Amino acid sequence: MSLKIINVMDATSNEWDTFWNSSTSATYYHSRQWAEIWQLYSNGIIKPEPKKVAFSDGVSVLLPFSKQSYYGGIIKRYSLAGPPAMALPYYGNWLTYDLLTEEHVSLLTNYILNNFRNLVWRLNPYDSNSGKIIASSKYAVRNSLVTYMIDLTKGEDYILSNMNQSCRNQVKQGIRNKLTVTEGEDINDWEKYYNIYRDTLKRWGSKTIYMLDWKIFHILFHAKDSRIKLWLVWHNEIVIAGGICFYSQGKIISWHIASLTEYHKLRPINFLKYMIIKDGINKNYHWFDFETAGGKKGLRRFKKSFGPEEKMCDMIIKWHPVIYYTKKIFDSK
Repeated sequence: MSLKIINVMDATSNEWDTFWNSSTSATYYHSRQWAEIWQLYSNGIIKPEPKKVAFSDGVSVLLPFSKQSYYGGIIKRYSLAGPPAMALPYYGNWLTYDLLTEEHVSLLTNYILNNFRNLVWRLNPYDSNSGKIIASSKYAVRNSLVTYMIDLTKGEDYILSNMNQSCRNQVKQGIRNKLTVTEGEDINDWEKYYNIYRDTLKRWGSKTIYMLDWKIFHILFHAKDSRIKLWLVWHNEIVIAGGICFYSQGKIISWHIASLTEYHKLRPINFLKYMIIKDGINKNYHWFDFETAGGKKGLRRFKKSFGPEEKMCDMIIKWHPVIYYTKKIFDSK
């Protein structure tokens, strides 16, 4: 008897947590907490809508969907996972504690693309099944993306030797300038970081892809979640840079960074990344993930200077047919 999907149902919070905790390929982006952070940030416009899929052979998976409604619910946009915005695509796919075959992957992919007409889906680089996903839908486009990650199990000496000379020099410069790194502890630390981020936005100017307001940082602090860490770089008792990382399932994902323009010459971000990597090694994490460069050449050069591995994390965009044809008309002009 051929394999088939026999049931799809709404998943409970407990099921989501169970699947997430049991999945070796999961990241913080796949967690229920991450989806609920965006629900709170958007005042309920973005909502978690997880689905549990059961196969005829007893295998089951959870799809960590989030949904955003537009124009009074006339148009709905989905993501796997996180907010359904193309400027903020986070690792998707599914959560499972079962081994999936190519047939499972094919059935899941077809179900997702056939039933969610307006979708953003970035493939999960930690899932070996990502290479088997084929987006064959007429209205789907697949954009090439890579993320940059360091295998922390190789140790500090190997990682240092794999950095390019300029990157190593900038880390040493941070040490000579007596930069220090601490973990943010209270709301004042998060406010300091937000002000640094605002300064960074001024420096980026028109190159800014998207902006976040204070509310998201306030939510992250009040989540009181040990998997969310704010790191701060200090110089002469002044916070000059920082970053936010997510920790889970042996992975550290660098989500957000910022630095003061006035102290940019001290290269505090290079020093910060090195110190987070070193801390991750000491705490037996497997991967440090720089995330994708988003098409920015300067950012790509910076990330590659650390000598990371490049892993595929392509983004699949599935358009609603009306939007698809409207876009084709405008693109042809």
